[in-house]
Amino acid sequence: MSDQPTETVLTGLADTALSLPDSTGPDIKALAHLNGATVVRLSFRSGQSMAEHTARWPILVISQAGRVEFTVGDETTVLTPGSAIHVEAEVTHALTATEDSALSLIVLTPHK
Repeated sequence: MSDQPTETVLTGLADTALSLPDSTGPDIKALAHLNGATVVRLSFRSGQSMAEHTARWPILVISQAGRVEFTVGDETTVLTPGSAIHVEAEVTHALTATEDSALSLIVLTPHK
């Protein structure tokens, strides 16, 4: 029997109230580093964005609150609560919030 926990409970995923009012970018908070995934909450104020960037590992981005335009190449997907997007590793993408918003970012890492 392993001493490792068999489950991890995460809260605060839909919280949009944590970004500093004068911040130009989103509030980014790692919530859990798990075997095979890292879970991060991204909290945006309306108008905030993340410039084009890539991730080392594949990602799954799940909308929890608000509205975010998620751009991959020349395609923009509008994420609203209950929608998600998966992006392969090393693919350039950018995000812009058109409302106060919260996203759950799951970085799909190799198993330990």
